[in-house]
Amino acid sequence: MTAPDPYSRTLSTLWTFHLPYDPAPHGLLTHHVVSNMRWTKHFYHDVSNQAVDLLAPSAEDLLPEDHGSWEVACSRILDEQIELARQDDVLCKILGPKKKGEQFPIVGAKFDVGVDRSAIGLLGMVGRGAHMTVYSRPKNGQREDFRFWIPRRDRGKSTYPGRLDQAVAGGVARGETPWECIVREAAEEAGSALDEDFVRRNAKAAGTVTWLNISDYRAGPGQEGLVNPGVLYVYDLELPDGGRDFNFQPVPGDIESWAVMDTNDVMAAMKRFEFKPSCAVVMIDFLVRHGVITPENEPDYVEIVSRLHRLLPLPTSARRERQREGNGV
Repeated sequence: MTAPDPYSRTLSTLWTFHLPYDPAPHGLLTHHVVSNMRWTKHFYHDVSNQAVDLLAPSAEDLLPEDHGSWEVACSRILDEQIELARQDDVLCKILGPKKKGEQFPIVGAKFDVGVDRSAIGLLGMVGRGAHMTVYSRPKNGQREDFRFWIPRRDRGKSTYPGRLDQAVAGGVARGETPWECIVREAAEEAGSALDEDFVRRNAKAAGTVTWLNISDYRAGPGQEGLVNPGVLYVYDLELPDGGRDFNFQPVPGDIESWAVMDTNDVMAAMKRFEFKPSCAVVMIDFLVRHGVITPENEPDYVEIVSRLHRLLPLPTSARRERQREGNGV
């Protein structure tokens, strides 16, 4: 019998997280998280199946702010559970000392439910991100001569401090579209160079990347070992005239500095693991789409392209899950 590959072996050690009336898993939790969490009465441990179930709130569980809806109550109960976890010395290192104050959706759920952004990694839920690569096209026609505007994350950030990032990138909040996220993040991170009208007229949607990362020490204190599945909506923004009229400035607490890097610089930095992992994946996707990485120069081309669009072990669409159930698949 063939030994399981590292990916399958890692997944087999994880606990799954489930929502009421939904057999599909919506989170991948490490034993470390499960054992340190002080679970409230609203959660059930299925030890034999390594699963944690959020129980459907009863009428007695509902509070006035739930407006008589058990679905609304689920978001509140999750929020209360996360704030209880934040009181734990171990889990607080993962969550941070306070709420982000930004709700992220539980992707693929059958009803509208969300959690605070800080809990997505703790619960191993699918994160939705929107990333935009800002670049200029080579004049001489050599594909290797792209120029990229690359920021370095502030060294005080809680995750991946000091790592290279996408010019524009952020999490897609609950109720927000990927396009709205790109426009918002462009103003916040690159507003010194990119005005909203320019972004709306010139940014181009370029597909998606799916990925699953297991954090290591580079992710920051408390993050090591967490499972991070994600869907990244990819956008390209080409700067005219070689980008010479665009002046990108640091953002205190967010972006330490900017650099203009050519293709070889970017590839070398990725090999040195200087990029935040999700951003490296998006850069690889760009290089594939623009013909820099090809079957002729990369022996693992098929494997790389397949992994850029891997099927995640969690649902990414509630519609798809309903179709699967209807077909008995």
